[in-house]
Amino acid sequence: MHGDDGFGIDASLRAFAERAGTVERTEIVPERSPDEAAIDEARLASASVGLFGAHLAVLRQPMRAAGRSTSASDKLVALITDLPDGAALGLAELRSSRDLGRPQALLGRLEEAVSARGGSVEKRDAPRRNELQAWIRSHAAANEIALEPRAAALLAERIGGAMWESDIERGEQTRVADGELRKLATYAGERPVTADDVEALVADTRPASLFAIGNALDRRDGAAAAAALERAISAGLPVLRVMGALQGRVADLIVARDLLARGATPKELARRVGRGNVRAAERGAEAAGRYSGAELEAMLRGLFEADMAIKENRMEEEPAVSAWLGEFLLGTRRAAGRTGG
Repeated sequence: MHGDDGFGIDASLRAFAERAGTVERTEIVPERSPDEAAIDEARLASASVGLFGAHLAVLRQPMRAAGRSTSASDKLVALITDLPDGAALGLAELRSSRDLGRPQALLGRLEEAVSARGGSVEKRDAPRRNELQAWIRSHAAANEIALEPRAAALLAERIGGAMWESDIERGEQTRVADGELRKLATYAGERPVTADDVEALVADTRPASLFAIGNALDRRDGAAAAAALERAISAGLPVLRVMGALQGRVADLIVARDLLARGATPKELARRVGRGNVRAAERGAEAAGRYSGAELEAMLRGLFEADMAIKENRMEEEPAVSAWLGEFLLGTRRAAGRTGG
């Protein structure tokens, strides 16, 4: 089992244990990378026989156990190819949502080895943007939880199902949704769960995202930027990292304005501000048009001043970035910027 849906991977493991008729289970988690000792432990555990039936050995994060070691990788593949008949082995690789698009050669080798031994390969990816609501409805129905449509939509929104930024982690969203559904069902009793129930019982746990802050800046949406900034700080993202991302984005918007003024081609825009992506360059150009040149320059100077205030111990990190946000996106500085004041 591999993917970024931790809840789905655990569900697959439970289903496999039932199919294999296992009555005992050993979990092995690598302590370092590589960790050949963890692979050896999985070999011993999978070869053992329980007192009352088959014994399931589960190796968590096998890719971490193999690391970049050739010998550990070969030992991991051999764990599968040399598995005794009748043994039960589960490999559970929870991947980062940000890394799903990056192919890994060892993962392909493991899939081939498992399939060759008659095993099953399951890819369990968390629901993407606007897919979580459907997952919640389906999961509620499977667990005989009556749920009003608006309640499903609001629950998905509060967990982060409507977020589309590629830098957010989605691995625990389905697990959170499952827990919230069970809590809501207990609260509602015999009646269907309503949007008011979700409003009253479910906290906003949308994940932190640097991209969400930058996207709100692009849209000139101060309220969304403030909310995204609050989530980022609450999640422990370093403030200076947030400010660095903002500085980079404002600088890109300044370059985009200058290029547009010179009549730059879409190809040049993509190369300079879209990292080679034409659609990203178009979004950058559109965002740059929402600000005047003076505004953007003032925003960049403001970030520099906030950065210096932090590093010279004249201001704490959170108040500094919050003050910048209030001045340039929530306050009245925009009018002054348009007049060059």
